[in-house]
Amino acid sequence: MRTVPGFDLFFIAIHALLIPLVGLVAWLVTGLPALFALALALLAAYLLLALRRPLRRRRAAGAPFPGEWREFLLSRSPFYRGLDESGRMRFERDVRLFQAETRIAGSGGAAVSWPTALLVAAGAATMLHGRPDWEPPLHDGVTVYPGFAFDRNYRPGRGSIAGQAPAGGPLLVAEKSLLEGFAGERDGINVMIHELAHYFDLEARKGGLRVAADQARPVPWGVAIEMAYERHDFAASPLPDYAALNEAEFFACASEMFFEDPIRLGASCPRLFALLEEFYAQDPRFIHLAGMH
Repeated sequence: MRTVPGFDLFFIAIHALLIPLVGLVAWLVTGLPALFALALALLAAYLLLALRRPLRRRRAAGAPFPGEWREFLLSRSPFYRGLDESGRMRFERDVRLFQAETRIAGSGGAAVSWPTALLVAAGAATMLHGRPDWEPPLHDGVTVYPGFAFDRNYRPGRGSIAGQAPAGGPLLVAEKSLLEGFAGERDGINVMIHELAHYFDLEARKGGLRVAADQARPVPWGVAIEMAYERHDFAASPLPDYAALNEAEFFACASEMFFEDPIRLGASCPRLFALLEEFYAQDPRFIHLAGMH
């Protein structure tokens, strides 16, 4: 993640130039200098509002990263542990930016513990590590439910839903399943990565992302993942049976293993691994190998 996204600066600059320009033209046409003064006042008000987000992000990126958080990530995240010093600093900055931009709350708006909020942000920082120009597509934030699961009526402690990625709402995750996903190393299971992958999948389709993978020329992301799904040998696959449900779940389950157990996925499914490597613009195998030492 960029401390200040380039598109934010672009639009702020464009509007900051247009407002006084319009005021100047109005002054020249009407002969009323008060119109230019009004434009300058509007410019000041606009900048006061428009710069709030960039300044908030700068403050978040520059905030110190608590040592307690760092030790917790070293014990829970093989990805973070395998990064070099500069990589960890960028990861920590992404965690800070995510927390500054994304609402993380319990059901009913309750506060969540710092380890839970940290792991939510760590999941996003992991997936974005190779894509600094991307932003987490979580406009409605993340809602954390107590326990291991909830049911279709969102009652915690019932049913078997560990996470959900509704298109018109926040990402939903059961807290104990979230914690468990970061507790086991190389088990291929991480509910935060799974659910966030659904949002990245939708954004890639809407945004017109094209990937080459092993094709002669780049194709739309939706076409690429559909072809990967159709050719995948599920009978011999290391992915869970749930991955065969549809191409969206196939991508989400594959993303879990890509970050949780990349060495096994790369050895078992090299074409699928290459597709995910291009999508996420990183190869976590080397990071995991570094984290083993």
